[in-house]
Amino acid sequence: MTIALADADELCQLRSGREQAVAELFGRNREKLQRMIAFRLDSRIAGKVDGDDILQDAYLEAVRRIQDYLDQPSVPFFVWLRQITTQVLIDTHRRYLDAQMRDVKREVALDRGGTSDTSSSGLIAQLADSLTTPSQRAVREETICELRRALDQLEEIDREVLVLRHLEELSNNEVAQVLGIDKYAASKRYLRALERLRGVMSLTVESTNDEQIAG
Repeated sequence: MTIALADADELCQLRSGREQAVAELFGRNREKLQRMIAFRLDSRIAGKVDGDDILQDAYLEAVRRIQDYLDQPSVPFFVWLRQITTQVLIDTHRRYLDAQMRDVKREVALDRGGTSDTSSSGLIAQLADSLTTPSQRAVREETICELRRALDQLEEIDREVLVLRHLEELSNNEVAQVLGIDKYAASKRYLRALERLRGVMSLTVESTNDEQIAG
């Protein structure tokens, strides 16, 4: 991946400032990392794990491994920080869930840092709000059911694109960088998934209106 101009500036800052620069750049990205943790932390341990503790561990790990990044900066610094934070989150899930639920047969969806239900539930709730008008609030529950069915039909990467855009609030370029795909492909996947969900919304509203008229 070619390092963009802004990323080149960050590399220069990191090479000249090291730990101080890591702290500054980590602070700039803290809010985005917090959102990622909030939506991907497994609900079974949410009451026992503080997101700030995960961020602190991720920061210390970033400081420890910064030379590795500078030796081979193959992704933008934010993407690298997000990878480290995701790994800390994975380790946290393993530590708590293995200790409390050793008889659980299925493993948490650790490749995404949490359970798919956690992300899907948040995504469904937010999309239900963002894709409905005030006059459609009365059918929100029906909308949520339809959205859940529609999301189940999407490919995993399309669901992930929606989570990254709507829940983590990343830009299209950041989504592409996180997923390791071309930015145009990321944009196409996002628009396709969103269009499918909007289609579901339209059908839901039309069906409800027809029922009201028939009644």
